[in-house]
Parts: sequence; C-alpha cells; structure tokens
Amino acid sequence: MKNQILKELSVSELNARAELLKELCLNLDPYTPLSDEDKTTLNDLGFEELDDPFRLTNALILSMEDTLEEIQKREDPSSGPTLH
Repeated sequence: MKNQILKELSVSELNARAELLKELCLNLDPYTPLSDEDKTTLNDLGFEELDDPFRLTNALILSMEDTLEEIQKREDPSSGPTLH
C-alpha cells in the first residue's frame, strides 16, 4: 500500500491495519499454500503478487513498518521519518 493511502486512513484504521498485518506476519507460513481467506485479506490490503511467499513476506514487513511509522507520526508529529 502506498504511503499516500496510509495518510488518508484514520488512526483507528491504521491501528486496525497494523493488527491485521501483525496477525498475517505471525500466521503465514511461506512453505504452505495461502488459504482463500488469506488471499482475500491480502488483496484487500493491496497486495497483488501472492505467488512468491518470500517476496510476500518482505512486502508484509515493509507494509507493517510503513503503517507503524504513520501511526508514530500522528502520535508524535515532531518525530521525523525513519529509514527502512
């Protein structure tokens, strides 16, 4: 998900997104096929490339970092951006 879209979400939506991403990161196993429910959830979150489990894992982690950074900016506007 692009950072611009994250900026349009409310803090509560960002927190819900972070929780969902956290759950996905903890529960997805790159060695087993994705369930239809997981595919739908990932598509809803903006993930399109689901065939490569390792690229998907990296994309999930980056998305989680972006989401947490946006939450942090909103909670403490004086904090600058962090690097990946």
